[in-house]
Amino acid sequence: MLISRRQRSVLLSCGLVLLVVLLVAGLAAGADDQGEALREAARAGDLARVDALLAAGTPVDAPARYGQTPLYFAAEKGHLAVVKRLVERGANVNAEDGFFGASVLEIALQSGPNNELALYLLAHGAEDAFSALGAALENDDLALARAALATGLIEPLDLAAARREVKDAAGPMSELLATATAKPRQRPPYKAAPEQLSTYAGQYRQEIGKDAMVAVRGDALGITLPGQKETVLTAVEEGRFDSADGNLSIIFGGRGGIVEWARVNQGGELSFFGVVTSDPTPLRTAAAPGAEAKPEPAAAPRPWPQFRGLHASGIGDGQGAPAAWNVTTGEGVRFKTPIPGIGLASPIVWGDRIFVTTAVSGKGDTTFRTGLYGETTSVDDHSEHSFRLYALDAVSGRVVWEREVHRGAPKVERHLKSSLANSTPATDGERIVVLFGAVGKLAAYDFEGKQLWQRDVGILDSNDPQSGSAEWGHASSPILYGDLVLVQGDRRKDSFLAAYRLATGEEVWRVAREEPSTWGTPNILPSPSGDELIANGPTIRAYDPRTGKPLWSLGPSSEVVVATPVIGDGLAFVTAGYPPVRPVFAVRPGQRGDISLPKGERSSKAIAWSYARGGTYIPSPILYRGILYTCNNNGILTAYRAETGEQLSMIRLSANTTASFSASPIAADGRLYFASETGDVYVLRAGPEPELLAVQPMGETVMSTPAISGGLMVVRTLNHVFGLAQPVAEGRGAP
Repeated sequence: MLISRRQRSVLLSCGLVLLVVLLVAGLAAGADDQGEALREAARAGDLARVDALLAAGTPVDAPARYGQTPLYFAAEKGHLAVVKRLVERGANVNAEDGFFGASVLEIALQSGPNNELALYLLAHGAEDAFSALGAALENDDLALARAALATGLIEPLDLAAARREVKDAAGPMSELLATATAKPRQRPPYKAAPEQLSTYAGQYRQEIGKDAMVAVRGDALGITLPGQKETVLTAVEEGRFDSADGNLSIIFGGRGGIVEWARVNQGGELSFFGVVTSDPTPLRTAAAPGAEAKPEPAAAPRPWPQFRGLHASGIGDGQGAPAAWNVTTGEGVRFKTPIPGIGLASPIVWGDRIFVTTAVSGKGDTTFRTGLYGETTSVDDHSEHSFRLYALDAVSGRVVWEREVHRGAPKVERHLKSSLANSTPATDGERIVVLFGAVGKLAAYDFEGKQLWQRDVGILDSNDPQSGSAEWGHASSPILYGDLVLVQGDRRKDSFLAAYRLATGEEVWRVAREEPSTWGTPNILPSPSGDELIANGPTIRAYDPRTGKPLWSLGPSSEVVVATPVIGDGLAFVTAGYPPVRPVFAVRPGQRGDISLPKGERSSKAIAWSYARGGTYIPSPILYRGILYTCNNNGILTAYRAETGEQLSMIRLSANTTASFSASPIAADGRLYFASETGDVYVLRAGPEPELLAVQPMGETVMSTPAISGGLMVVRTLNHVFGLAQPVAEGRGAP
């Protein structure tokens, strides 16, 4: 389909995968109560409330955090009557959000085919005619196409692209475009500042072997497309450059004000390129990998009591973890136990018990979608759900008991790649603590399945910070600290960090957090001056875990934060991988106050080392034998020397550039394990330049982080819990 002028597509990492981001309306902004109320009323389509707030003097364009206006909210939800009232009262029909740059008209079009609303906006001055033309072609909407062309804002190259789109299809749309005319848009003079020009320069990739180079040429840019000579283009508006002959145009875009992609229109032929921020090497296969399929002798069984095991380290050394198995033949598979519903919580293990949670939809909705995409659509399932805790026997995999923690309709929705049971349980060997954020329930059970207590902690509605309607689902897991249960409850409003008594569920302390929704689990950094509870977020913060007293803060970080801080080698490693910055920080213990780095600096007394880019989005990093490994959701694995931050290698785990990773890596006995969403477990020899030992297919979707304990690797797939124990014959499973 024809893509809009502001191109909502983000080309992931090296630009090898097109990530279509369907923007939704913006997060309400802080203390602006009246403005927030107007935006909420506009989103809800409450015309009477909108009228009352406007009559009370609320500004019609009261902006949210990224500049989204009430009109933006109303258009996103398709509320035509509210849109008309706001426009009548002077709302700016060309308002754009400040994060994605999407227009009111574009967000209206992305909410679904809405001819009347789009026509109204065009008739009242909306200038994003190219978005309207693209939607018209997609839906074969002649009226919308005519309205877009009638604005006189369609560029000749854009018209040529539209004609190319329908060139093989005879019919009214093709005839309309064939007779349409277009002329270059009249714009005020524009000159790009030198510092802005430099942000566009660099390498861009369409696919492997098809790179474009952009360089600064005085006040202009030179672009060299694959197989062509350089063409010089001049700026005509922010982010757009045209050639003198009118045959080539390039538009740059990205999230949060950073350049991530370029859309090139050459003679009506559209092509898309992603910024190449790194160029990973292919993963090498280790010599004689079969020898490493034999597990090391197991030491005494060690529990895996929370998300990623002890201290969230992800390390299972000395537990006899298998390096090879075959789920098709059953070799190395101790058990395969079905679990109903959808739950992405990771398994935990203590002694002869495995614990997992799930949420079972009353209408049986198991809609789920893996892959590299940015769609924010929520699953609309408000049926009664059963929120459950399962205890499995670690030897046989049989269900020893199951308990329904709560039954009821969830108060929030989940993302297409999420569940309503994302929080991993935690145990001290006597009690199991579970958290279901969708219904706000925190509960504890003993090992026989008796409920010890349950507490309502409030609904944890975790949304994209730019989203007022789409929901992703809560994910942060509870952790245990002495006799306390610690919960990071970052949500749309009134985020908090709280401690509850492990024995009774009584709230011990609670502190308010300024953060929007986050999805990471907190972690404890030991320090001579007292332990520090580190909570990841757009601002990284540390607290006294005994009292909740704030200790230090660090920023800036990503707008959307998922990764759990990793502790080891006397440092805390904190990463995030979403715009506008994707940092990696190595923080020294014992800090106080604001420890943010001065601009341009990479280290300080508080920060051992850092990178402004390189942080990972969904999988948490792992620190193993002096090396910090970060794996992005597109399978780019980077190794850093933990002490100094020296980058040792950067490799691509899969030759399939569309492979996606959400589960966090684990390590054992000199090996690293990376599970892709499609269920391929990549087993690597750990080291400065990791090498592939085997690829072990699970045959099912894997989103959860595996657990290792007592000679067993527990892998949770979307439908089962697998117990992997005995190695197969030497070399089995190696590529």
